Amino acid sequence: MLRPVLLHTLGLAACLVGAAAQAQSSLMIWPLDPVIEDDQRAAALWLENRGQQPMSLQIRVLAWSQGDGTDSYAVQETVIASPPMAVVPPGQRQLVRLMNTRPAPQGTELAYRVLVDELPNADGGEDGQRQGSAMGIKLQIRYSVPLFVSGKDHWTKPRADRPRDAATAAKPELRWRTERGMDGHYLFVRNDGRAHARLTAVQWARGNALVTVNPGLLGYVLPGAEMRWKLEQPPPPGHVPQARVNNAEAVTVFVAQ
Repeated sequence: MLRPVLLHTLGLAACLVGAAAQAQSSLMIWPLDPVIEDDQRAAALWLENRGQQPMSLQIRVLAWSQGDGTDSYAVQETVIASPPMAVVPPGQRQLVRLMNTRPAPQGTELAYRVLVDELPNADGGEDGQRQGSAMGIKLQIRYSVPLFVSGKDHWTKPRADRPRDAATAAKPELRWRTERGMDGHYLFVRNDGRAHARLTAVQWARGNALVTVNPGLLGYVLPGAEMRWKLEQPPPPGHVPQARVNNAEAVTVFVAQ
């Protein structure tokens, strides 16, 4: 059973007053890792308003790629969010269908980002407009949810309605290196596998000696891509990085490039 999880706000756009930036959103989104496989035409995304006021939302889907150690996004028409706009009353939920119109190539996965924008003045009334004008504030909160579309013979998550051998699941293959730049040290992680890697609880390890890099989510590495992250401290001598990959119970120790 899928459980709603409160998303961390990824960005605040057009925030003109510092106090407004501290405002907490009441939007709940789940699941946090939707997948569309080759025999599925859509995935469900639920949006729930836990607040006391109506919430106006815009939903878009962008193509997601990685290059030169950074994320890139592009407008696309293959995966469509329906509905693209919604007003969710307090205490209510809205179902958004993420519909795939074109199969992914066999044996591969395509990556997307679902952007959910919380728009200002959800009620659209004159009082809300006057208040917004008086304060000089328009606040927009954006949430970003990864979406992966698998082609034939590619899968990453078990399904109760489709038993299959776990050994056939697509997996990431990670290699690492560090570099020292003008502004500090960087950790590079390359993914030579067929599936994305979600990296959490990243640490430097040497036997039982552990040094934390990031206790939460460090980021994603898509298949065939290399990402980099700046390190707050130089890598400890003799240590190698390890992490939990795609929420696995066991940690994965990276192989050096």
